[in-house]
Amino acid sequence: MTSEDLLQPGHVVKERWKVVRKIGGGGFGEIYEGQDLITREQVALKVESARQPKQVLKMEVAVLKKLQGKEHVCRFIGCGRNDRFNYVVMQLQGKNLAELRRAQPRGAFSLSTTLRLGLQILKAIESIHSVGFLHRDIKPVSTLNFLIYSCKIVYYS
Repeated sequence: MTSEDLLQPGHVVKERWKVVRKIGGGGFGEIYEGQDLITREQVALKVESARQPKQVLKMEVAVLKKLQGKEHVCRFIGCGRNDRFNYVVMQLQGKNLAELRRAQPRGAFSLSTTLRLGLQILKAIESIHSVGFLHRDIKPVSTLNFLIYSCKIVYYS
């Protein structure tokens, strides 16, 4: 967490989502763990600077909304913008596949686990394609584990 981050722990977005900690970031924006002050649910907040030349969250929100109800896709909770940043709020997932793989004995999944995960990832990609979109950035860090045997694809471009 740096002073250059768009949000700091304790910041409340739209009087509803309180930032707990930063959990990721890169050229696409920043991702924070947050808490919904109404439901008490832990959430993920993805933000991008309103001054960023290439705005991508609007498209991500459109895709996420079209995918609601599909298996292996994060639940959309809300979105918005202000003069400093654009944001989307979605279901908080567990560790990503890269983190889970590193935690395994010898740093690798078993063959049966690899096959199960591969099938779930293919089903998630199929869901994305079924609504007319391509993900274009499938990798272990954008594939998040949900519970033990269910993978979900997060639409982070």
